[in-house]
Amino acid sequence: MFLELKNITKKFLSITALNNVSISFKKGEVHAIVGENGAGKSTLIKIIAGIYNADNGVIVLDGKEVKIPSPFSASKLGINVVCQEYNLAPNLTVLDNIILGKEPVGKFGRIEKNIARERLEEIINKYALHIDLNKFAADLSAAEAKIAEILKAYISKLEILILDEPTAALTEDDVVSLFRLISILKSRGITIIYISHRLDEVFQICDRVSVLKDGNYIDTFKVSDIDHDSLVKLMVGRELKKLFPASNVEKINQKDFVLSLKNLTDSKNFYDVSFDLHEGEIFGIGGMAGQGQREFIRSLFGAQLLTGGEITFKNNKLAINNPKQAVKNSFAFLSDDRRNEGLALTQSILRNISYPSQDKRANYGVIDKQKDKAVVSKYIQDLSIKITSLYQNVQGLSGGNQQRIVIAKWLLVSPQIMLFHEPTLGIDVGAKQDIYKLLRLFAEQGISIIMVTSDMLELLHMSDRICVFYEGRIQAIISNKEATEEKIMKAASGKSINEK
Repeated sequence: MFLELKNITKKFLSITALNNVSISFKKGEVHAIVGENGAGKSTLIKIIAGIYNADNGVIVLDGKEVKIPSPFSASKLGINVVCQEYNLAPNLTVLDNIILGKEPVGKFGRIEKNIARERLEEIINKYALHIDLNKFAADLSAAEAKIAEILKAYISKLEILILDEPTAALTEDDVVSLFRLISILKSRGITIIYISHRLDEVFQICDRVSVLKDGNYIDTFKVSDIDHDSLVKLMVGRELKKLFPASNVEKINQKDFVLSLKNLTDSKNFYDVSFDLHEGEIFGIGGMAGQGQREFIRSLFGAQLLTGGEITFKNNKLAINNPKQAVKNSFAFLSDDRRNEGLALTQSILRNISYPSQDKRANYGVIDKQKDKAVVSKYIQDLSIKITSLYQNVQGLSGGNQQRIVIAKWLLVSPQIMLFHEPTLGIDVGAKQDIYKLLRLFAEQGISIIMVTSDMLELLHMSDRICVFYEGRIQAIISNKEATEEKIMKAASGKSINEK
């Protein structure tokens, strides 16, 4: 075995994140680690990457026991990690981020950026990656940022590459390019440790898969020796017979329209977007990444400016120029980047949930702390959020619990329109089911939902109607009963859904 973890244990105060875990990785294999959020996957890869130090256990690399006290030490050993959370300097270009600390130096100590640019452009063209080296990191989409992170690891000394949710928010073309790159790395003897909640990817790209549950090692299998349902049962301890809750589309179609959008445009990313939204409807928006969906849903919340069009909510025309106006008009927004835009990671659970609605529990500007705690505790119980204390920082929580906290935060402002961008991004299969149940419950309570998602199954099974964007415009709106993956992909590529 090329990399061996033996009896790894890691505790955080009274919580055991990893309990005597032993896993081995072969040279030149793609090895998946799966499990629910909180199973210990992130802790394990952070120990390999030198971000955390194990309390007990040893790491053996190429037959020799090694110490990895820091990410710098890991990098020197050829271990690079692309984390789910991006690690890019926002005010630097993609090129500068990729070569940071590894700048090619010419005569007189001068940094030769052109040499780095030529090498990177050769890689980008070879693998058909979609990234602009001159773009600032702050302006990157989630897909572009992930590609930049992978390139950053690719040009380093590389023996082991850890990919944590690498395809989150990537387009189908980007995923194909990434898988092609993984195959090349594998053929060159690079070991890939692959963390993903998308189990279809595990079966498509991985050689072996190891299962963690509640910090314990369960087993390792050849991918060819296990099926999807068996893997899920090992991960969650139960069968997920029905992942998506049912919807009564006929009943929803009989309800009044509460929101009307006419010819919305930002003159750059989307144009002439028009549709009406029923009370209690889940309106799904799909299409390839980068077709204007992201900018559109952010504009509805005032996070990006509209340059034209009308928004009518319950027969009243609205001007939404900033998020404050959106919240005042009963809109809530759950970003695809919850860690940076939905949460204050170093703040407590109490603070994160209560902050947007604290004015409702204040007398003459003084917050009633007892009411604050009472209402937050109620929503924690109602949404089944797993915590140890109201004063616990949200940073260490699982993705599913973090997403529930963002949802709880917005429910306290009593929204009538909820805007979801990638509602289950980075969430395990068990937590996804819980989020889907919540979305359908909100819809049944009369909340109308607009949901942008890159997950095809989510789009097909959670949407009452499906809207497909292509080049910033609506290419098709398809009813739940008529929607198929083939029709959605046709519209996403600019074709008519009836085209043969």
